[in-house]
Amino acid sequence: MRRRLRAARTRGEELLTARIGTARALAAAAATWVSVVAAGIPVLVAALACVLSGAALLMRHSRTSGPAVQRRAGRATRRRASRAVMVGGLLCAAGLPALLAGAHALNRAEAPRPEETVVRIVADAQETESGRWRTIGVGEFGRSTLVADTPPPEAGSVVRATLDWWGEDIAGIDDVQVVGVPAAQWQVRSALRTGLRDAAGVGAHPGADLLPGLVIGDVAHVDAELTDAMRTVSLTHLTAVSGSNILIVAGVVVFLCARLRSPWWVRILPAAAVTAGYVFVVGPEPSVMRATAMAALVAVGLLRPAGTPTLAVLSSAVTVLLLVRPHLATEIGFGLSVCATAAIVMLAPPLTRALTDRRVPRLIAVAIAVPTAAQLGCTPLLVVMDPRMSPWAVLANVAAAPAVAPATVLGLAGLAGEGVATGLTILAEPAAGSGSRAGAAVVFHIVARSVGAMGAAAAWWITVVARVCAVLPGAGLGWPAGAAGVAVAVGLAVGVACALLGRRSLRGVGAVTASACLVAGLAAPVLTATGRGSWSAIVCDVGQGSAALFRSRDGPRDHALLVDTGDDPAKLASCMEGAGISRLTIALSHFDSDHVAALPEAVASVDEALVIHPLALDGTADAARTRQSATVAPPVSAGQEIPSDLLPTGVTVDVLWPPPDARSADDGNAASLVLLVTVDGLRVLLPGDVGEAQQLRLVADLAHREPIDVLVAPHHGSADTSPAFFRAARPRVGVVSVGADNTYGHPTARALDAYGSVPVLRTDRCGSVSFSAELTLLGDVAETCVPHGR
Repeated sequence: MRRRLRAARTRGEELLTARIGTARALAAAAATWVSVVAAGIPVLVAALACVLSGAALLMRHSRTSGPAVQRRAGRATRRRASRAVMVGGLLCAAGLPALLAGAHALNRAEAPRPEETVVRIVADAQETESGRWRTIGVGEFGRSTLVADTPPPEAGSVVRATLDWWGEDIAGIDDVQVVGVPAAQWQVRSALRTGLRDAAGVGAHPGADLLPGLVIGDVAHVDAELTDAMRTVSLTHLTAVSGSNILIVAGVVVFLCARLRSPWWVRILPAAAVTAGYVFVVGPEPSVMRATAMAALVAVGLLRPAGTPTLAVLSSAVTVLLLVRPHLATEIGFGLSVCATAAIVMLAPPLTRALTDRRVPRLIAVAIAVPTAAQLGCTPLLVVMDPRMSPWAVLANVAAAPAVAPATVLGLAGLAGEGVATGLTILAEPAAGSGSRAGAAVVFHIVARSVGAMGAAAAWWITVVARVCAVLPGAGLGWPAGAAGVAVAVGLAVGVACALLGRRSLRGVGAVTASACLVAGLAAPVLTATGRGSWSAIVCDVGQGSAALFRSRDGPRDHALLVDTGDDPAKLASCMEGAGISRLTIALSHFDSDHVAALPEAVASVDEALVIHPLALDGTADAARTRQSATVAPPVSAGQEIPSDLLPTGVTVDVLWPPPDARSADDGNAASLVLLVTVDGLRVLLPGDVGEAQQLRLVADLAHREPIDVLVAPHHGSADTSPAFFRAARPRVGVVSVGADNTYGHPTARALDAYGSVPVLRTDRCGSVSFSAELTLLGDVAETCVPHGR
């Protein structure tokens, strides 16, 4: 055993010594990440200790590094000296970047957060799902994301505004007063972005709507259905400007300059200038800046005389980026970029060779190897964003890959053509006798729209691939959420890599590991799901409160509708546990604590949360507090259907009450939302806490609708109940959300009698009640809970 351990240690030292440059870069990147995440004085002290220790080792070795001393030294002495140099170099490489990045992050954390200041808007506003607008502003606070209730001024404007800081890098912006209009360069940028939309023919077909997203990240015209399809099969990276876009832009310029037969660094200069202009047009989004830096360093590695980039080049890129922008360490997009690039650098070449050895044409082999490697590398982080696993993701990326470059290049050509045409038009306006310029502008417009149409046609193919693959069987299979899901995904990625690229002894182990992780990942959500089945609706047991979950069995597993949250975060978490939900649309019936007190925990438990509440209560202090703690969609009122793009796929919600100008706004119960939720053909009526007066006003409406499958008792089964309301609803099953031994006497005999002969399930006796689309009870409740009936 000792011999084996000694041999393993020697082998590790040899490998580390052979890859000392890569090891130093990796140590620098890892230490920088830790320094940013845990910025503080202790981290700075530890980093300084690493620097001093490493420097001491190097200085000590320098005294015995002369040739004469080395000749006299024995083998053991030379080995110790080599180890000292290696350790000292690693300590210095880790400590110095960590020291700089930690100081940078600490200063950023202590930057001023003024309530009223002058801000320059440096990005185009984007409308979010909540109906608010998001942009980026620069001021004395640095660079931060700004969120506004109304569209902010165009990019380049200078405004004086009031900021409500929600976090270190995000603030609400209000009371905006424009004090400076965009300069000439910002006006040109706006004209170019508008010109690209015109060249693509936005609105003509889905490919035309997608092309601006492929070229400059403008996804304002991409519909929700296509966005969800692309998310399902892991194609969303195409709608954000990434390193591939930057490399395509720079590559085209380098190719055009190749005939100059000049040194490679001379060719880079025009490419760098064009790329800088392209980045300015796209905007200073963090993903764009990250992609630019990554692509630039990878391009240097590709063009340098030493050959293709190595892991050391990537690690250097990570180190530089974290030194300049330490907060990138906490962004998942940064991790995706690093993982994808690392996977392409390490796995794509051997995978390409493995395919070409089997007589696959090289062009096809590269088209398969690159997206496969990127998908493997990104999988552990993709499940953090969306706990689903699509077996068609690699196929979708391979099928879409041939259209990405043509669409991007043609879109860029359309952008350039519109830019030239715009410039000629501006020059022609003040000049006399400039008909030739005006004519040339018309020609460039025509050329730009022609190539833009061809680019849109290429983008159309990507939309077809996304939609076809998204409806294939098993396109959105469930996957464990949280750390367990990441660990299983890492095992899957490593197993597949070993099975494809490892030696013969590793291939079998890799295949077994990958298969085991795949089975475990796909089985875990099914075995641990609430109700142990494909539930469509759950009335949660949250004690003397109310909460209900809805999710279509044909839609994404990660997105659900939650109606109210109850006031017990632990019980709500128990109801949602194992369901794999990372996105919530939360409808609050009203603001009583037994319906909303667990809202902060519900929002914090998922990656994305959107809150909806009644318009009748929009002016209350409770509504204002909700807007400060969560993203809020436009309020709703009777007669509306909640927009489908705010809800999980397959779920529809009709708002039956209250009217927008409800006179009962001072009475939260009377202004409760009454929602009719339809999911998988199951119709569930949730009346909130409305009383007998409001129920009577809904009788006529319910009488003209189809019978209800599940009726949740109003106000937890209180005596303030109208039997006519229950008769008009004609439910097949009743549910009462009520706490055990509550002091209110709920449910009352009057409420239970109102159900008539309909079976009634009580959460105080049955726990959480789960229903399938066929109105079948799921889980232990079917065996242990006897419905109450009269």
